[in-house]
Amino acid sequence: MTAGTPGFADRFDGFDGWAYLAAASQGPLPLASARAGREALKLKEQPWRMSTATHLSAVREVRALAARLLGAREESVALLTGAGGAVNVAARGLTFAPGDEVLLPRHEFPANDLPWRWLAGQGVQRRVVEPDHASGAVSAARLAAEVGPRTRVVAFSHVSYLHGGRIDPAPVVEAARKVGALTVVDGSQAAGALPFDFGASGVDVYAVAGYKYLLGPVGTGLGLFSPSALSRLAVGDVNWTAVAGSENVSALDALAGEVAFRPGALRYDVHETAAYFNLLPLAESLRLVSEVTPAAVQAHVRGLLDRILARLPRGWEPASPLELDARSHILCLRGPGTARTEAAFEALQAARVWTSLRSGRIRVAPHLYNGAADIERLLAVLEEHSEG
Repeated sequence: MTAGTPGFADRFDGFDGWAYLAAASQGPLPLASARAGREALKLKEQPWRMSTATHLSAVREVRALAARLLGAREESVALLTGAGGAVNVAARGLTFAPGDEVLLPRHEFPANDLPWRWLAGQGVQRRVVEPDHASGAVSAARLAAEVGPRTRVVAFSHVSYLHGGRIDPAPVVEAARKVGALTVVDGSQAAGALPFDFGASGVDVYAVAGYKYLLGPVGTGLGLFSPSALSRLAVGDVNWTAVAGSENVSALDALAGEVAFRPGALRYDVHETAAYFNLLPLAESLRLVSEVTPAAVQAHVRGLLDRILARLPRGWEPASPLELDARSHILCLRGPGTARTEAAFEALQAARVWTSLRSGRIRVAPHLYNGAADIERLLAVLEEHSEG
């Protein structure tokens, strides 16, 4: 692998000769994050070094870093173990009536689909919007136009895991607000690689897995909640650290009346929020992504993907939206038939070019550590599996 953006590629382990083009599956852990993980293990080996202040500072730091990176107030951020945690807060915390509707595009990732299917037992209807793009993508305009009087939630991915299409939240947010519906957006394939201002977006719930473009450990996630969402979503699981007055564990009997939560989204924090093995590495990853900026990631990656599009071998075609209002930093490719596409994927692995295969498409997802030489290696293999 050759260096990507100067000063960034050397923040990683070196990739052992692989051209790693699969940040949409797993973002590699930066060296600083790996060091922080080892320090977390040392803390557990020497628990006398841990204190209440250590717990609080770890949680506070990640919440603040995430808020700054994603344009949110700190009180809007919940620390979770994955994107599904935020989706489930909405699915379990919103009051539904029989006949209410959840609207979502076709081909949503299971984390932002199955929690809504589960509501069928309450009489909630799950309505799927069919694609209006050849890639299988649903446009923002199509999704917004399908919002109706019974819609209570519009759930969609900011960037699709399957075809890489991007949905601009603005038209959907506007349509949802007219009927009082919540917008629940899965930002797992967007956060860290796509500039996003949660506070200005109007989105109600933004769910993020931390192990993709945010370069954090598996088992990390974020949930961003608007003031409207905070006022409407009941708490399903009581995390004792989110209860006002609970810090004095020797005087819990003195808590009077109903349980009162501390202000903000921390009421939805995962239990045992101060999980050092995850939080300390995630903090370092968030610092790095913030230093580089999602805008720089987007520009660099788009440049690499443009190289692919300009030189696609005969018989290969993009299987992602390329229109300006729907293009992202993920590019999916189809070859001359499914068999040849799958053979090319296997050949890429043999050539130490790591991509993903999703429903008959090769998904290419670079980051700032990738350079032109990685793209050349990809194109050389595709050429071997072209027509003619």
